[in-house]
Amino acid sequence: MSWNWLGWISWICSILFFCYVIHYIRVHQLMLIAKTKKVVETSLMIRYIILLIVSLCWLGGMLYLTFFRPVDINNHQEIRTSITCKPLQMGNKSDDFYYVLATRSKSGKHPIVSYTYWTGNDKYTTNSRFGSVSDGSRIINLNASALPWDKKQLEKEDAKTGHAFAAVMDVKYKNTVINGLGLKANRNAATYTLLRVPSPEMVSER
Repeated sequence: MSWNWLGWISWICSILFFCYVIHYIRVHQLMLIAKTKKVVETSLMIRYIILLIVSLCWLGGMLYLTFFRPVDINNHQEIRTSITCKPLQMGNKSDDFYYVLATRSKSGKHPIVSYTYWTGNDKYTTNSRFGSVSDGSRIINLNASALPWDKKQLEKEDAKTGHAFAAVMDVKYKNTVINGLGLKANRNAATYTLLRVPSPEMVSER
């Protein structure tokens, strides 16, 4: 059983507590006006502020853990990685043979490159945000160098396939309390594809 149940309970409780605080303030303000004809009382204002701070901090913390907490791929206490390597299949277009078909987007300030490749008779697509092509002497290019690759596994695959394979790294959140509070336990955090080709000529652009 994952810790995500803790996150759901915390979300429900934080929302209910915030609603309770709003209701509490409204009721006590109406009672204050009805009994004393005053709008402000120092002790009540301090109580309101404390309750609002607590409720907003609780909601803000849940928002951060669920939506804004960045993924630290190198933190092995919070995430786990798995790498799957498969040999690339060669394709052809007008007598031009290639391993990867690259399509450049013509819109936007930062055009995205889409990569299409085949392995095991199946077609896959990734893009320059979540993948890159390595066509030099180094198996791991600069774009993918920050990720925790198993270099021995990649070197073995590189020798076995003749420098033509796809390495897919899946990053998943571990089943921890902090990940559960963010409703992320056992869920996918990121996927990155490293496409290894023997030379730049084996990437066809269109």
